[in-house]
Amino acid sequence: MKKETALITLKPKNEQLKKLVAYYYFHTSTDEQHAESFYFYPNYMHALTVYRGNDILINFKNKGTKITSSNNKEKLTVLYTINSNEKYYVEMNGVFNKIGIVFYPLGINHFINKPLNEISMQQIQEVSLNPLFHEILSELTDNSSAEQKLEIVENALLSIIQPFQENELQKAIKEIIKSNGAIKISELEQITGKNRKTLLRLFKKHTLTTIEDYKKMVMFRNSLNYAIRHKELTNLTDVALYNMYYDQSHFIKHFKSITNETPKTLLPKIKQIDNEDLYWYFLED
Repeated sequence: MKKETALITLKPKNEQLKKLVAYYYFHTSTDEQHAESFYFYPNYMHALTVYRGNDILINFKNKGTKITSSNNKEKLTVLYTINSNEKYYVEMNGVFNKIGIVFYPLGINHFINKPLNEISMQQIQEVSLNPLFHEILSELTDNSSAEQKLEIVENALLSIIQPFQENELQKAIKEIIKSNGAIKISELEQITGKNRKTLLRLFKKHTLTTIEDYKKMVMFRNSLNYAIRHKELTNLTDVALYNMYYDQSHFIKHFKSITNETPKTLLPKIKQIDNEDLYWYFLED
């Protein structure tokens, strides 16, 4: 990326938010001629993305979003994103001011006053949360430092935080992640005391995915995390077995179904942002 752009991550400072938010990222450009595009990949951590001074065009059919400079420099747009089963394309042009809030599983559900499927039915969509949240975000300026932005965003989140008490769903997701997606639904029924039908309803209501899709998403994401963090020390067989795939061919088939590339060709192209699990594949001009 050019010198006029910056992309950094920061951890939450507020103790309450540390339990719900994995990290924030701040992505900015002051270059009117700047152009970049990248893919990002499925993750079981949901995100809110805040844009200041940008117009957003979402192409649901082609799984892509285009960001351009807006004539309204104070325009605020909040997008909700969960990428569950496909790579997603982003094109960013000109001046932009972007803040990502990446939540732990079910973290975002503590900041909405209704089930997630009543807020959004798309994997990426503009959302309107509590007016107080947007009012506090309006304090953001182009001159705000990353630390100042973090403080404003955390104040906005704390203004709308509330309990989320679907304990059985939280147990189920914890077990899926712990097992790398290998746990059977019958085992989840025993652990949670809820039958398959009830669990499926809870997943669709609060995560917008089925149980099987969530398990596959966890398997893919954990394998991607492991492969990138240990790419100098492991081979594809190690990655597959560590992440509960049947064998290397099972891993490659699943990986290719999501990314349209094999692990061998794609993994070297993916860039890790700071030390977080923020992995983007930047396309060449």
